[in-house]
Amino acid sequence: MPNTALSHLNQLLKEFHLAGKQLAEYLNVDYSLVSKWRSEKRRLNPEYTHKIAKLFVALDAKYEYKRIENLLSRKFTEKEKQKEDALVTLLEFWLASKNPESERNSIENFMSRKAVKSEYYIFSGEDGRRDAVDAFLDYVAGSSGNNLWLFSQEDNRWFSESEEYQLRWQDKNFDVLSNNNTIHVIHPVDRRYRQVAQSMFRWLPIHLVGNALAYYIPKYWDPEIKITIFLAENMAVLIGVTSEKFTKKIQTYLFTDPEVLQNAREVLMELFHQSLRMFHRYGFESNGEFFSVFKKIVQDPNPVYYFSGAPILYMVSEKYLREALMENDYTEKEKKEYEFTLYQCSFEYMRNVSSMPITYIIHEKQLRRLLKMNRVMMRFLSHCLGRPFYVSQAVFRKLLVQGLETMCAYDNFNILLTDYSMLYPYEDIALFVKEREVAGFVGTHYETEKGACALITEEPSVVASLFYSCTNFVKSHPHRNMSKQESRDFILEMIAKSRPI
Repeated sequence: MPNTALSHLNQLLKEFHLAGKQLAEYLNVDYSLVSKWRSEKRRLNPEYTHKIAKLFVALDAKYEYKRIENLLSRKFTEKEKQKEDALVTLLEFWLASKNPESERNSIENFMSRKAVKSEYYIFSGEDGRRDAVDAFLDYVAGSSGNNLWLFSQEDNRWFSESEEYQLRWQDKNFDVLSNNNTIHVIHPVDRRYRQVAQSMFRWLPIHLVGNALAYYIPKYWDPEIKITIFLAENMAVLIGVTSEKFTKKIQTYLFTDPEVLQNAREVLMELFHQSLRMFHRYGFESNGEFFSVFKKIVQDPNPVYYFSGAPILYMVSEKYLREALMENDYTEKEKKEYEFTLYQCSFEYMRNVSSMPITYIIHEKQLRRLLKMNRVMMRFLSHCLGRPFYVSQAVFRKLLVQGLETMCAYDNFNILLTDYSMLYPYEDIALFVKEREVAGFVGTHYETEKGACALITEEPSVVASLFYSCTNFVKSHPHRNMSKQESRDFILEMIAKSRPI
């Protein structure tokens, strides 16, 4: 039996498992008009009543009108079933009539005229969240020139625990960005700012390559009920709710109603007004600004972490850097201009201005890939100079070996060799972070200039979060007790066995 508390049109749609939007498309009317019919705030006129009745009689013909019989609470004779026009008329009368039960029991009777009723989709659990995000991003990827706004207090475990899904999620975001859309993201903050780093690491490839802008709210805010709002302007909004105590009981709602979208936008704009930009983004054209910030690595004794598979700057002599300079197709004038910059990236320069501790986290997989290339683009140095800076494999190995020997010769330098990335599953990102000062990232498609941008932050809580993450990674690593001499010898053996392809 139908639910008698619903309006007749609602009962009809529910019986046939059709959405109001589908009916609006068939009738070529605005969806808001169908919503008003369903809530009985507007009466169906005879023209549309006839069209609707005719549609559903036709839909039910192959089922011998069982669903219409159920709605009208009567059995049709075989003779009646042969007269489609008569069935249409019966359904028209039923649609045009008021539902007494609905009049008494419907919640609409208690609503003011200002209340807006809208449809939405519900997704349950972590799989549901993934399905919701897939649908949302696929839908938005078809638009162009749009702004997407994301605020989340959740830990994002629903996608970060699945490498396969995380990479698919990344590709879907790239699809959105490739169509001239912009994504604005507020990364969450917890008590120790750890969550900033965790969330940021997931988004790094997108921030590095696409027009995706990162923000954070400095004020600590960590409620037990976690909210996520992801809005594509004038298209759709995802709203997620989880509890700190029941993290797997995720509910996700997808709305397309214009008023809901506008309300979500107002909430998000208030949050973004409280937020700060997390990074400055630098291309090669901004090399002067980039280098002035990058040099802060050596300007005081605070410790530094450097994560990469490439030779670390400031561990290599000016002589070898000049040798690398000669391999590039620069004019003599340009080479002269670059010599002082190279000196300021050398070990000699660093020893004159600072003696800070440095931990060089060498990513073995990234290094093995670099050792197979005929030439390598030095990302950080390229950004310092403002143009691609390549070295041959022979010079690359010289720089690497000298950097290792330098680190082994001084007590304030340390080496950690790791076979997995602290930015897992992303294997092609390098980072540096100096305690209380500055942190930065570059994408490392070393063999090309693809995605050649760098991200730098001097925001105290963001730097603190990244430094905490590096410290925790080093202190908990299985190789933490391996001496730097052992690490050096392992890498030297790796170099001896590796041949460029």
